[in-house]
Amino acid sequence: MTSPSAPSEGTRLAAPRAVHRAGESALLAEYPDTASVLAAAAAVQALDPPHLVDLVPAETTLLLSGTAARDLDSLRALLDHLPAPGEEQSAGTERSIGVVYDGEDLTEVAELLGLSPDALIAAHTGATWTAAFGGFAPGFAYLVPGDVPDASDVVSAQTDGSGSPGPPWDVPRRAEPRTAVPAGAVGLAARYCGIYPRSSPGGWQLIGRTEAELFDTARTPPALLTPGTRVRFTAQRAVSRLSATTSALARARSEAAAVPSRLARRRGARAVPLVDARPALEVLAPGQLLLLQDGGRAGQGAIGVSTSGAFDRGALVRADVAVGNSPRAAVLESLWGPVRLRALVPTVVAVSGAPGTLTVHRTDPEVGELELEPAEAQDHAIALDPQDVLVIGPPAEGLRRLLAIRGGVRGVRRTTADPGPGASAGASAGASTESGAVLGSLSRDTLSGLGPAPLEAGDVLLIGPVHGLDAVPDRAPGPTGAERESEQEHASGADERSRSAAAPSLRIRVHAGPRDELLGSEALDALTSTQWTVRGDSDRIGVRLDGPALPVPEGAGSLPSEATVPGAIQVPPSGLPVVFGPDHPSTGGYPVLAVVTRAGLDLLAQAAPGSTVRFVPAD
Repeated sequence: MTSPSAPSEGTRLAAPRAVHRAGESALLAEYPDTASVLAAAAAVQALDPPHLVDLVPAETTLLLSGTAARDLDSLRALLDHLPAPGEEQSAGTERSIGVVYDGEDLTEVAELLGLSPDALIAAHTGATWTAAFGGFAPGFAYLVPGDVPDASDVVSAQTDGSGSPGPPWDVPRRAEPRTAVPAGAVGLAARYCGIYPRSSPGGWQLIGRTEAELFDTARTPPALLTPGTRVRFTAQRAVSRLSATTSALARARSEAAAVPSRLARRRGARAVPLVDARPALEVLAPGQLLLLQDGGRAGQGAIGVSTSGAFDRGALVRADVAVGNSPRAAVLESLWGPVRLRALVPTVVAVSGAPGTLTVHRTDPEVGELELEPAEAQDHAIALDPQDVLVIGPPAEGLRRLLAIRGGVRGVRRTTADPGPGASAGASAGASTESGAVLGSLSRDTLSGLGPAPLEAGDVLLIGPVHGLDAVPDRAPGPTGAERESEQEHASGADERSRSAAAPSLRIRVHAGPRDELLGSEALDALTSTQWTVRGDSDRIGVRLDGPALPVPEGAGSLPSEATVPGAIQVPPSGLPVVFGPDHPSTGGYPVLAVVTRAGLDLLAQAAPGSTVRFVPAD
C-alpha cells in the first residue's frame, strides 16, 4: 500500500515512541498515554487500509494486524504519517449508565480512597469515564476517569511533552478473587472502572450493579462500550430497575453510532440466518469434545472478541478442499474421540488433522464396511449414503481431527429432552432449537462462550447447498513446500515431525518480540535452548509448558494490558511460558517474549500432553 500523503506538521499525530513486531503479520506500537492511543486508532480507522485485519487499542499500545508479513512495512509507514482525526472522528459516543451503588466492597473502597461511601458515589457519578480498551471478556471495557482530549489537544500534548492528565483513582484488586461475579457488577481495580458483561470469576472491588446490556450479538456494534466511548454513571435507588424502553433506546443509540468502515462492518457482523440449510449428519457419540469451527472472527479484538476458529488451520483448509468447499467453511473439530455420526442424506465428507482410523458402517450389506488406516483416511473424500454410520477413531498421534462436509456446516439443530415433572408449565418435550453463526462465524470460543455449544448426542448438523462448489479432487493437496520449509529443523534439516516412541518432539519456529527487550536476551536464549513439555491443562485458550522457569527481571513480570495475537508466548511471573491458542483473551498484562508462526501453531494444535517442544528463531 502507498503511504498517505503527509499532512502539515500542525495536523499530524506524533509517531509512536516505538514499534515492535508481534508475530508474522502484526505490529505493536507504543504511545505515551491512552489519549494518544485512541487518537492514533481513530486516524487508522478513518484511513481504513484494505490490508488491515484488526486494530486493538490498549492503555499505551496499539496493535495493527495485517493479512501477511508483506504488510508490515506499509503498516509501519502508516503509523509514522498519521493525520490527526477530525473532530467528528475523535469525539466518541456518549453513554449514560444507571448504577445501584450497593456493592459488597463499597465501604472498603471508600476507606481506601479516604472518602465516605456517599462521597465515593458522588465522585464516581461526577467523573466522565472513557472506554480505553477492551479485553477479559466480550463487551468488557477498561474505563479511565477524566475526559480524553480531542485530536488537537493530543497533538499539542505530544509537541510540548505535557501528555494527558493521569487518572486520580488507584484501587488494588482483591487479595482473593471471587469465584463468581454477577453480570452487571460495577467494579474498580488499579486505575480502571469496569462492568462485568457476564458472570465470571474476578478480583475487582465491587461498588454497584447495573442492568445495562454490555454485549448483544444482535446489535451493531455488539459491545455497548467501544474504545473512545465516554460514560457518565447515574445513581439509582436499589428498588429501581431499568425499563425495557430504556434498554431499547440504548440499543437504538448504539446501532445509530456504528462506523460504516470495512473493519467496523466485520466487528458488527450479524448472525447469518439458516437459509437453505438442510440436515446432513446426526451426532451419535461426540467423543471428549466436539466443536464447530471455521476461519474465525477476525477484526473484533477491540471489543474483547478473540479470533477463535480452527486450531489447526492447515487441516481446516485441506479438509474443506477435499470436499470442494471454500477453505474457511465450518467443520467439526474433535478432541481425542472416537466420534460416531449417522448420515441423513447422501453426502461427501473428509477428515484431516491428526492421523487416525476411519470406518464407515454401510447400510447396504452388499457394499460392506469401509475401514481405512490412518495413512489412507487423511484428506480423502468419502461418499456416505443415508443411514451409513461414520466412526472417526481417536488419533494415532496428536489431538484434533477435523471433519468437513460438502456444502459446509451452516448450523446445528438440537432437540430438548423431556422436561420432566418438575418443569415449568411452558416447557415442552421434544422442542428443537437451531444455532447458527454468531458475529459472522460458527466457531465455538471456549473462553467467551460465543458460538454454538459443544455438540451432544442427538444434535443434527445442517449444511448449505452443494451447487456451485468446486469439484471433489482425487486427493486434497498436502502442506505446501513453503509451509514445510517454515517448520524444518533449524540446522539439521531433519523432518520437523521427528517422533520418539514416547511422545512427539516438535520444533516450532518463532519471531522474537514484542517484549523480548523488556525480558532480556537471557530469557529469549533460555526459551530457544530448552526442551519444553506440554502440560495436561493445555486447551484452545493456551498451550501451557513445563520446564525450567525462564528468568524474569524484577519489574518485568507485568505491564499495562496490551493486545495479544494467537501464538503469543506469554511469560507470567512464574517464568513458565504459555502459548496462546485461538480462544486466547484479546488483551493481557504479562509480557510476550515471542510469537509462534502460523504453521507452528498448527503443530501445537496437535501437541498432546507429554509432547516435547523446542522453539527455534524464524528470522
